[in-house]
Amino acid sequence: MTEKHSAAIVIGSNGGIGNSVFKRLKNNEQYDQVLGLNRNSKLKVDITNEQDLQNLRDQILKKNLSVKLLFNAVGFLHDNNYFPEKKVENINIDYMKKSFLINSIGSALLIKYIAPVMPNNSNSIFACLSARVSSISDNYLGGWYSYRASKAALNQLIKTASIEYKRKKPKLTFVSLHPGTVSTNLSKPFIGNKTTLSSDSAAKNIIDVLTSVSPDESGLLIDYNKKIINF
Repeated sequence: MTEKHSAAIVIGSNGGIGNSVFKRLKNNEQYDQVLGLNRNSKLKVDITNEQDLQNLRDQILKKNLSVKLLFNAVGFLHDNNYFPEKKVENINIDYMKKSFLINSIGSALLIKYIAPVMPNNSNSIFACLSARVSSISDNYLGGWYSYRASKAALNQLIKTASIEYKRKKPKLTFVSLHPGTVSTNLSKPFIGNKTTLSSDSAAKNIIDVLTSVSPDESGLLIDYNKKIINF
């Protein structure tokens, strides 16, 4: 039987956090291969496109990769047309649809196509970037309806997948990660005077957490210090 090659896959490797995580993983020599994928990479991956994810799955099988880490850094908060809602009157159906498509449905499709081809008998991690504002119990400020709700949905998807895969692949750990307030294009309009992390510092923290997380912690929302955030 052909020997499997250990691999880490970073989805959204052209974004601020995703690119920094990808570069750090490339340099630490923990994996035989580190793949950085996005909508413009050679193997195009748009997480909202099922054909792209089928192609990724097929490449994993064709190249006999043992995917030890799948890190999804894709997220959507604002663009030139949409901004987070400050009040209910600002709710826009197109913005809400886009938020759920990218922040939650895309991750559900990643789980659908990639989790089944991750290792059966060795530790592996399926991690998605979430946010502290996804916590319902920690919501004291209100606003940001679409982003909060779509990231809360992501947490529920991760939790639900963790329950199913405890039976199927008990060594596969699913986690949602809050990276802290990171200076990226996504967060820049909202930072103000807040203390922020650089993308590289955030990437180091994320990799430290992912290195230490265990199957017992599967399904949790955790922050960059590995503290549990209640849903």
